[in-house]
Amino acid sequence: MSEATPTPTPASAAERQPLKILLVEDNPGDALLIRVMLAKVGGSQTTLDRADRLSDALKRLDLGGINAVLLDLSLPDSQGLETFNRIYERVPQIPILILTSHDDEGIAVRAVHHGAQDYLLKGQVDGPVLLRALHHALERKRILEALRENEQRYKLLIETTSDYIYTVAIQGGVAGVTSHGPGCVAVTGYRPGDYAHDSTLWYRMIHADDRAAVLEDAARAVAGLPTVPVEHRILHKDGRLRWVKHTSVPRRNERGEVVAVDGIISDITERRLAEERLRNSEALYQSLVESLPQNIFRKDLHGVFTFANASFCKELGRTADQILGRTDFDFFPHELAARYRADDERVITTQKLFEFVEQHVTPDGHQLSVQVVKIPLLDSNRATIGIQGIFWDITQQKRNEEELRRSADALRAANAELKSAQLQLIQAEKMLSVAGLAAGVAHEVKNPLAVLSLGVEFLNQQPFAKQGDLELVIKDMTDAIERANVVIGGLLDFSREKELELTAESVTAVAERALKLISHLLANRSIEIIRQFQNDLPAITIDRVKIEQVFVNLFTNAVHAMPRFGTLSVRAYQKTLAEDEAELNPGLRGWDRIRTGDRVVVCEIDDTGSGIPDDKLSRVFDPFYTTKPTDEGTGLGLSVVSKILELHNAMISIRNRPEGGVRVKLFFRAPQS
Repeated sequence: MSEATPTPTPASAAERQPLKILLVEDNPGDALLIRVMLAKVGGSQTTLDRADRLSDALKRLDLGGINAVLLDLSLPDSQGLETFNRIYERVPQIPILILTSHDDEGIAVRAVHHGAQDYLLKGQVDGPVLLRALHHALERKRILEALRENEQRYKLLIETTSDYIYTVAIQGGVAGVTSHGPGCVAVTGYRPGDYAHDSTLWYRMIHADDRAAVLEDAARAVAGLPTVPVEHRILHKDGRLRWVKHTSVPRRNERGEVVAVDGIISDITERRLAEERLRNSEALYQSLVESLPQNIFRKDLHGVFTFANASFCKELGRTADQILGRTDFDFFPHELAARYRADDERVITTQKLFEFVEQHVTPDGHQLSVQVVKIPLLDSNRATIGIQGIFWDITQQKRNEEELRRSADALRAANAELKSAQLQLIQAEKMLSVAGLAAGVAHEVKNPLAVLSLGVEFLNQQPFAKQGDLELVIKDMTDAIERANVVIGGLLDFSREKELELTAESVTAVAERALKLISHLLANRSIEIIRQFQNDLPAITIDRVKIEQVFVNLFTNAVHAMPRFGTLSVRAYQKTLAEDEAELNPGLRGWDRIRTGDRVVVCEIDDTGSGIPDDKLSRVFDPFYTTKPTDEGTGLGLSVVSKILELHNAMISIRNRPEGGVRVKLFFRAPQS
């Protein structure tokens, strides 16, 4: 009967991990005992493989998966420390615990010195002790491996860093032995041993022009005085010139005596080269911006000037010292400075180029047009740290452009006026020709029509006129003759050059009478009449009958455009004629026509009908042209209207309304006050 051994409580995370152990033991009894002990305390977390010969153990280790080795030094094919050494050479990364029955302190020490994690006697260990020894061995091995890796990294870092440490021993106030850290290779090309064999190497590698400053700093350090970093040149082993930063501090003993000087040397070659490039770039930039005629400046995020070139200084009439550190509000009117500041804020916020033309006021009060370009200034993290601006005077350029624009506008206006005059002349000649033709045709046709009218009247008085279809035939003939007479009358009105009977009349009264004359047309239609007449309109000089005929004709056209329902609006008001309203009537050639800027009385007639097709608007004043059915119009109405208005030196405009229908506007000259 064996006494139960309590399972130990694991002391670390490593003790809770599954273990795969290789037991190298040729004694079956000892092997069984060890297996039982580990099974009791390790349970399923611990598994055991066994090899009874060294050769078998090496083969098993080659297969991998082993966490630790329990090794007996006495094997059939190997004895003593040689057994350990053979396994350690094969798997130095795996912890090896020697488990033997020989209590030999000398062998134990040598084994641990060679790398064994522990030396255990078989008769003095139980399951818990053995398991804990395995876990502790694993932990120590892990720590040692981590330390070894850290040492390798540290060594690599020291050898490749651009900094290295040195120490100079001081004896009796005199510099003695010098030691240099391994980082000196990366900085100087020389190894620590090179300095040990050549005590003057550190001095000879310093550039001749910089030796005095280094020696002075060294003397202060040896004397225990405060030192400051010194930047100087050295000659690298490969012959290249390098820049280093040399910082030294005195080390004192407990009595306050300087016993050594510790220093650090940093390679700053790249920084110095970058600074040199920056200085050259700044010099080039400075030379460029100072020679440019444009005004160039820079500001910080608060609008404070940080740079101003010569042109900008001249523009403000100040020196650079008087500009830098100030803002726009120190030089420009408040409103102008506020606008400049708003532009700066826009560039800072958006980080985008801002280009515009603005008005600029010089300190002496001159107003200029300037072209301005502002861009954001960014740091290495692309954060905005300010703005840069450039501007130049384009006042004369703007004047030239404006003069060119005015000349072009005048040329276009003259060309348009010439073209309009040509079209009017052509139309005038056309209308005169048509008028002459109309008069001739009217006279030639009027007499035959009179004969036909008498003949039809005679037939209508005969007894047989009421018989059968003859009555209908005679009626159709009578209607046709009446329509022909209407056309002839229109032709005569169109061509007649008779004198006007001019009187001072109220245009609203004439329009009201015309509305009464067309009342019969409204009988079977739902048409609303809207009147909007300005009070106190001046009387205009017109032939009342003729203008009444104009209104009747226009009202009739509007009613015909609204067959069943709609709205007829009539307005009258006084105004000054605008430029875009000064349109000549076709055929109007007199110098007494209405012109832009004249006071006029305007009559507007709106309907809500279907409107006039856009491609036909230009022909509505042509004789015999109509969009109405044959039984509703002859195509002479608007021609006669145009003729009457021409005789009055008045104007007419016909346009489609955006909301539908047609708007007719009549323009009469108002009495001059």
